[in-house]
Amino acid sequence: MRGVRQIVGRAPGEDAQTGTNTLLDDPRFLNGLQEAGRRGFSFDLQLIPELIEKTARILAQAPDTRIALCHAGSPHDRSPAGLKDWAQELHALSVLPNVSCKLSGLGMFDHNWTPDGIRPIVEVCLEHFGPERVMFGSNFPVDKLYGDYASLLQAYRDLVPAEAHSAVFSETAARFYDLKVPRD
Repeated sequence: MRGVRQIVGRAPGEDAQTGTNTLLDDPRFLNGLQEAGRRGFSFDLQLIPELIEKTARILAQAPDTRIALCHAGSPHDRSPAGLKDWAQELHALSVLPNVSCKLSGLGMFDHNWTPDGIRPIVEVCLEHFGPERVMFGSNFPVDKLYGDYASLLQAYRDLVPAEAHSAVFSETAARFYDLKVPRD
């Protein structure tokens, strides 16, 4: 076991019904984050842009816990204004040195995604976090609903600058999850 994962925010309408994001108001959530870090575990976090600022304040209190932001923070509003708001919110997490970002699950909110459609998300993540804190994640089998693995991987390979490939497609995840990656 390398870590734990929790969904704090999945989609605004669903979260309002399930109350998932009430975790952010529970002091046990912060205690659990801090305990994960003490035990050497990472924490994979799924949330939506509307919760990023509040979540960043909590994560700042758990600096010893490695955090992986799943699905690039779930930018569900793909309009120019929605992406601009998401990018501004994302900054609050990117300034925390213990937070990394996964490029994954981007088809969940755009079922007809294209490489050009996800380009601004990839570019913002790389700009905010740098390749040393960005990692590719497939989100399969869910991503299979919106495309095949080969097309998904190729889109990311084309969008991520070649000089960042080793970090984004291997080194960041290996370091984050403390994995032993065989060398060629």
